[in-house]
Amino acid sequence: MGKCPYVNMVRKIQNVWKLIAIIFIVLFILETIGVIYVTNVGLNVINNEKECSYNTCKDYDAYYFDSYEGICYCYTGTEITKQEFIK
Repeated sequence: MGKCPYVNMVRKIQNVWKLIAIIFIVLFILETIGVIYVTNVGLNVINNEKECSYNTCKDYDAYYFDSYEGICYCYTGTEITKQEFIK
């Protein structure tokens, strides 16, 4: 007689679990890289905004930091009196 059919089924299930484990490991690594990247981008924006408010526009009434373009705008009243590119 041949081998028991359950042995082949158990081997197939073990291979499926190995594949699922590999997929989850890869997804976990990609998620970790994404979280690190987003955190780094957020911290850079915060640091640039601090530089805009404390260093560039400290003698002005108000400021606005455009994080997309990296430009710091300084206001006196409602008028832009200074603008500077930050990193």
